[in-house]
Amino acid sequence: MADGAALSFLLRSLKDLGEYIYTLHCDAAKERLGLQDDLETLQAKLEDAAVASSVCRGSEFKDWVKKIRKLVYEAEDLIEDFATKEFTHGKNFRWHINKIDLTAKFKEFRAEIHSILHDPNIGNFLGAPSSSTLTRSDDPTKKMRQVLPLTDKTVVGFEDVIETLIANVRENTPAVEVISITGMPGLGKTTVAWKIFRDPQIEHDFPTRIWIVVSEDYKPKNIYLTILKNFTSSQDLSLMSDVELANKSKEYLSQVKFLLVADDVWTNEAWNDVKLALPMLKGSGKVLMTSRVDAVANYAKTHKPPHKLRFLRDDESWKLLQYEVYGNETDWPSDSIDIGRRICDRCGGLPLAIVVIGGILKEKIDPPESRKAEWSDVDGTTKKDFLGADAEKRMEKIIALSYDTVPYSLRDCLLYFGVYPNNVDISVWKLTRLWIAEGFIKENLNKSLEEVAAENLKELIRRNLVMVVKRNRRGEVKTCRVHGMIREFCKTKAVEEKFFMLISKPITQQPFNLDVQKVLEFRRISIHSDGLNLLEQKLKFPDTRSFLCFSKHEINVHPSTLKSIVDGFERLRILEVSLIKLPKYEPKLTKLNHLRYISLGAGENFKGLPESIAILWSLQTIVIDTSHHTFEIKADVGELRRLRHVKTKAGIVFTCRKKGGSNNNLHTLDRLSADSCKDGEFLSKTPNLQTLGVCGDLTSLVDSTCFQNLPFLKKMKMIKVSERPLVRFLADENFPPYLQSLTLSATNLEWSYMRTLGRLPHLEVLKLEDSAFKGDEWKVYHGDFRKIQYLNIDRSNLLMWTAEDGSLPELTTLFLNNCEKLSAVPLSLAKTLQTLEMGLVPRSAKLSVEKISEEKRTRNWGELKLKIAPGT
Repeated sequence: MADGAALSFLLRSLKDLGEYIYTLHCDAAKERLGLQDDLETLQAKLEDAAVASSVCRGSEFKDWVKKIRKLVYEAEDLIEDFATKEFTHGKNFRWHINKIDLTAKFKEFRAEIHSILHDPNIGNFLGAPSSSTLTRSDDPTKKMRQVLPLTDKTVVGFEDVIETLIANVRENTPAVEVISITGMPGLGKTTVAWKIFRDPQIEHDFPTRIWIVVSEDYKPKNIYLTILKNFTSSQDLSLMSDVELANKSKEYLSQVKFLLVADDVWTNEAWNDVKLALPMLKGSGKVLMTSRVDAVANYAKTHKPPHKLRFLRDDESWKLLQYEVYGNETDWPSDSIDIGRRICDRCGGLPLAIVVIGGILKEKIDPPESRKAEWSDVDGTTKKDFLGADAEKRMEKIIALSYDTVPYSLRDCLLYFGVYPNNVDISVWKLTRLWIAEGFIKENLNKSLEEVAAENLKELIRRNLVMVVKRNRRGEVKTCRVHGMIREFCKTKAVEEKFFMLISKPITQQPFNLDVQKVLEFRRISIHSDGLNLLEQKLKFPDTRSFLCFSKHEINVHPSTLKSIVDGFERLRILEVSLIKLPKYEPKLTKLNHLRYISLGAGENFKGLPESIAILWSLQTIVIDTSHHTFEIKADVGELRRLRHVKTKAGIVFTCRKKGGSNNNLHTLDRLSADSCKDGEFLSKTPNLQTLGVCGDLTSLVDSTCFQNLPFLKKMKMIKVSERPLVRFLADENFPPYLQSLTLSATNLEWSYMRTLGRLPHLEVLKLEDSAFKGDEWKVYHGDFRKIQYLNIDRSNLLMWTAEDGSLPELTTLFLNNCEKLSAVPLSLAKTLQTLEMGLVPRSAKLSVEKISEEKRTRNWGELKLKIAPGT
C-alpha cells in the first residue's frame, strides 16, 4: 500500500519544481503559471490521498502514484539541470536554451498532470476518509507540549524490578557479576536499564559507567572503542587489532569500579566478544545486560538468574495510558473511561504499545466536543485490526495506526529514522540539517528552516514515536533515537514507498552481489557497512540523490574512493561519508553540482577545499571530520550564497581575499581560525551568524572589534590553541551585543577578568573548560551575571569562591568537575539553584552543598536536585 511518505516526497518535489520554475528566465511564463495551478490542484489530491482510508487502496492506487512519481522525477531533473547550467554558464546558456522548446515541455507536463487528475479510478482510492485518519493539522506544532527525555519518562509497573536490580548492582561481589534483563521487544528492557544507569545511587557508587549497544549487526571493534573512549582519546586506537583493543579495555576496567550496560545482545557469540574486554575474575564492576533471547541471558549469567520482564497488569496498563495521554491519573474524562480501558486492554500489557497508542489518543483530545467520537474511531479500528493478533503483530498494527495519524508534513521526517543503524544515538544537529537538505522542511515566513525542523522533531517526540536520549544545557534535544520496532516499520514502509534503499548486511561478496536494477528504483541509498565493495564495482546510479554511509567504525580507503563516488552518483544532493577517511581531496567533487549537504572524513593529506567549490551553488551544509589543527577553504564565502552551516573541529582558514558580496544565509561557523577573523573583514561578510566557534592564537583578538557587528550571534565558543599567554582579553563592549551562550577553553585567564563577562547583559549560559581561568580566588560582585542560568566549571585550580548577595540572581544549574581544590560553593546561590552536579571535588565542597540543600529546605525554596560523584 502506498501512503503518505511517498506522497509527501512527491509533493515536496512538486513544490521544489514550482520554485525553480519561478526563477527561470525564459519565454514560458504563460505555461509556467498554468503548470503552477495544476501543481496546486495535484497537491490537494495528494493531501487527500495521504489522509484517506486505506480500505480502497489496491493496485490501481499504486499505479496512480507510480505515474505521479515518474512525472515528478522527470520534471525535477529537467528543472534542476536547467537551473544548474544557468548558474554555471550564465547568459551563454540562456541564449542556447532558447533553442530548446521549454514551453513545449511545460505543456507536456501539464497534459500528463491532467491525465492523472482525470483518471476514472481516482474516486475509488480518494473516497470518504474515516474521521480518525482525516484529522490533520497544517501546523503540527500548534499543540506542542513539553517532551521528556528517556530518563524522565514515567516507568509504570516495573518499580519493584528496578528497585531489586539496583540492589543487585550495588551489592559487593569479589569478581565481575553479570545481571541480565530479558523479554520480548517493546517490554521496556532498555528503559529499565537506562533508569538504573542514571539512578543517583548508581552514579555515586560507580564513577565509571559505560553504555554499549551491541545489536544484531555489531562489530567487536566498535564495542571496544566505545569502552576505551571513556579512558583515552588516543588517535592510534583505530589502528589496533580487535584483540589488542579488548586487552586494553580489560586493563583499564580492572583499575576502576565500573558499571557496563550491554544493551540488546542477540547471540552467545556477541556476549563472548563483549566478555573479552572484561576483567571477569579480578575486576570490581558489574555488567547489566539486556537481551530478547532467554538462552543468551542464561549463557551470560554468573550467579543470579536473568530478570524476565513480565507484561503489565490491567491496572498498570491503565495507569500508564493515563500518564501518556494526560500526564496524570486524574484528568481522564469520565465519559470516555470505557473507551480508554477497551483500547488499553487490546494493547495486551505491552508498554511500547500503550505508549504509542497514548500518542494517538493525545492528538485527539482537542477540540473536546469531538474527542469522544475520535477516540471511538480508534476503539473501532483496534477492535477490528487486533483480532487474533499476537503481541508482536499487535504492536506492528499500532505503529502503523500511529503513522496514519502523523501530520502529512512529518511522515518523511519519521521514515528517515530508518536510514540509521539500530540502537544508535542520532545527532539532532545533523538529522535536522539532513531533513532540510532533503527538502522535507516547509518554509515558514516567521521561522527559520532550522526552527521548523526542530519543531517537527519535538512533535514526533510528543507523539511517542521518537525518544530523547540527551539534552544540552539549555534543554534542547541533542541526541535521540527510535525504538527498534518503530525503526523496522520505517524500513518496511520506506521500501514500499520507494523512499530509500537500505544495504545493511556486511558486504563481503566478491564480486559484489547487488540487484542494480532494484537499487535504481530508489533515490536514496543508506549503507550500514563498510560499503567499499560497492564503490569498487564502479557502478552507475545516475538518479541517486542521497548517499549515506553509517559504518560502525572509521574506514581508511584508497585515494580513488571519492572519485568513484562522484563518477557513480553524479546527481547527489546528500553525501554523508564522515566515517570514510578520504586520504586527499578529489577535484571531481565539484561535478556534483546539485550538492546541498556534504559530510566528509578528511585523512592525512586532505587539508582543505579549493576555490572551485564555489561552483556548488546549492550547498547548504559542510561538515568536515578531521584531526588537523587547521582546515583551509579557498572559496569566497560570499559566492556560496546558500551556505548555512560549516562545522569542523579544526580552525577554518578562509584564504580568499576577494572583495565579493556577503553571505546572509550563513548561520553556523564552527570553528573559525582566530587569524581569519582578527581584522573583521571576513566576519563582515557573514552578518547573520548565530553560532560561532573560534580557535587558535586568541591574543590577536584582544583589541579586535570584529564581533561587534554580529547582532544575531547568540552562541560562541573560544578555544586557545597557542603557547602565547593571554594576559588580557576582549572588553565587554567588543563581544557580540546579544550573546547568550559563551564557552571558553584553555584560555588561562585571571579570575579578575570574570568581571568583564559579568557585565554581558544577555549571557545565560557560561562554560569554562580545561583551565579557562587560573588562580586561587574568584569573587562575584553584586549585580554581576544578571541573566546567567547555567554555569559549568571543568578542570580548574580554583580554591576560594565567594559570591555577594545580588550576584548570579537567576542561576539554576551548576556543574563542577575536576575542581580538586575548591573549598566550598557559595551559600548565596541557594535561593535559585535547582540542579547541581559535582565530580572530583574535595569533601569540603560536598559539605558546603549539603548546607545549600538544607538552606533551601529551611526557607521553602524547593528541593535541590543533587548528583555527587566520589570526590578526591
